[in-house]
Amino acid sequence: MIEKAAKLSPDVHAEDCVAATQWKCWVLHWSPKVVPMTRPMTPAEKTRFKASFPGLDVDRAIVTDEISTVYNCIAWTVDITTRWLWPGGTLANFDTFYRRFGFVRAGDGPIAAWGHSTANMTHGSVSGPGHGPRWESKCGGDLRIQHGLGELVGSSYGRVVAFYRQGRDVTATNEGLVEQIMKEKTAKSYLSAAQRKVLAQERDRLTPELRASYERAFAAWKGTWFSGGLAFSSNPHTRAIGREYDALIALGPAIIPLVVQSLADPENFLALQLYDAIQPNDQLLVQFEPDDERILEGEQGRAQRVVQAWFANR
Repeated sequence: MIEKAAKLSPDVHAEDCVAATQWKCWVLHWSPKVVPMTRPMTPAEKTRFKASFPGLDVDRAIVTDEISTVYNCIAWTVDITTRWLWPGGTLANFDTFYRRFGFVRAGDGPIAAWGHSTANMTHGSVSGPGHGPRWESKCGGDLRIQHGLGELVGSSYGRVVAFYRQGRDVTATNEGLVEQIMKEKTAKSYLSAAQRKVLAQERDRLTPELRASYERAFAAWKGTWFSGGLAFSSNPHTRAIGREYDALIALGPAIIPLVVQSLADPENFLALQLYDAIQPNDQLLVQFEPDDERILEGEQGRAQRVVQAWFANR
């Protein structure tokens, strides 16, 4: 298996395949996606992907997972499928993040980091055992596919700016944290009954006009999160644009209780971009640095912590 992977993926050294196999042996022990499904792209998917990735051979591309807005490319490079992970927009951020998993930057390796520059990172791809004979990418909130490495080069992801290979063993602490995250069930809401009552009271203090304006503007903004090219973007900050977002910003800090209510729904974690922009109290902001183990909680975990911080300190 290792020899086959090394042969089919010339950018990956045999020792990296060994390390990747060791990494996956404990991940696959409890991962819910031990045997990935595969299928060719549909005609509609081929058209959609070709528009963003002109170099992609859509007839050879293989779909290995359906559309999911729960996890993204960076999460998949470390075998996490229950969190949206983003280490930050610089190559140094990526270095710090992957170092936690025992990967160091090298001339080649089983993880490829993409960007328009080292200050504007965009994507991560992975290869080796468990990922098929080619490279594999979870494309933002869209499909997960197998592809040729150079086929994603272009305006969406830029180019490969770095590779990572195994440099040391993953710590037991880190293994335990990843295992815990993968085993956690997705909550329907981050709120207790008492918290829902408090939020209802805060909501009632706002004018009906403001509430209605927020609901309309938020629905419109949420509708853009995975539309067009944003469907392939893993960087949460790319959602902080557009007239729909600007309309919410214009409503000001008064809508913060409504934003907190939205964030209490796990699927609304991208609303963190709005909360971060309008929250005037720095003590109520929650940010994860790439060397913070909490970063493995993903944007969903950050949203949950924001909700709890707001209740604790409002």
